[in-house]
Amino acid sequence: MDHEELFKAASHLTGADRPAGLVCDEPGHPGGHTCLPVSAGVDADDLVKAFTGRFSAPRTRSHGLPPLPVAEQNEWTHAWTWASRAIALGRGANGRPVLAVTERNMPGPDELPADMPWVDRLAAITGGPSSPPPPPDWAAVESRLGTPLPSDYRRLVEVFGCDGLFDVFFRVCDPDELIDRWQDYAGDDPAAGGLPGFPLPGGLIPWSDNEHHETFFWITDGPDPDRWPVYAVNETDEGTRFECTATEFLFRQMTDPECPFYSAAEYFTGHWFMQFIRPAS
Repeated sequence: MDHEELFKAASHLTGADRPAGLVCDEPGHPGGHTCLPVSAGVDADDLVKAFTGRFSAPRTRSHGLPPLPVAEQNEWTHAWTWASRAIALGRGANGRPVLAVTERNMPGPDELPADMPWVDRLAAITGGPSSPPPPPDWAAVESRLGTPLPSDYRRLVEVFGCDGLFDVFFRVCDPDELIDRWQDYAGDDPAAGGLPGFPLPGGLIPWSDNEHHETFFWITDGPDPDRWPVYAVNETDEGTRFECTATEFLFRQMTDPECPFYSAAEYFTGHWFMQFIRPAS
């Protein structure tokens, strides 16, 4: 296959969760993946650009690759995840590019320990970000906002960063954007969903949204941010209160098909964090 054929074939295999497992025609290769024949003259750098343009930042050897097939025969250098599958790119023993689509075999939400923190659960089902994010200056952020923030949100940002989407749908505000968006609501009564904006008592601070124009806030109910409930507001400005943390709410949106707001579990059996590429400054 040439460059375009490889891109189309790999994208097709990752484009949706499919009930049939992947199989490989290469003699002696195990199931769970499909090797794609790479024509002579195909440039690996062109494939990296093509897949990065579609699937965003790849995992690389420097930050750790997921388990990949026939690793004893191939030197894998890049991997792009999408739902329950990954595209692996590397070089074979002859130095030529090799390409495969493989099942990711990530743990399901019901396989995780009941006492595992919600951020760790998100990392377990997604595999985490493709590279570690820079740490925020929390003291400066909370000084500007005028309140401490929930510890689970802080850890979520420290683990994943905010330059990306969960299940290509859910977005978490980075600290600077959180402040900018909060200022749109600050002191308004009502601000959204019939509730006021922080710093009014019980006011709202936005921390996330999704592709359906639903926005997710904390209700600043009491002095302990770790006890603030989530307030989900749909595009018609109707709000629903949830007695849980932000990270539990995000996990359930991704994994629970009975979630009253949009649930990724209706569409994907695998979950991932698509990390964007930050432009060079």
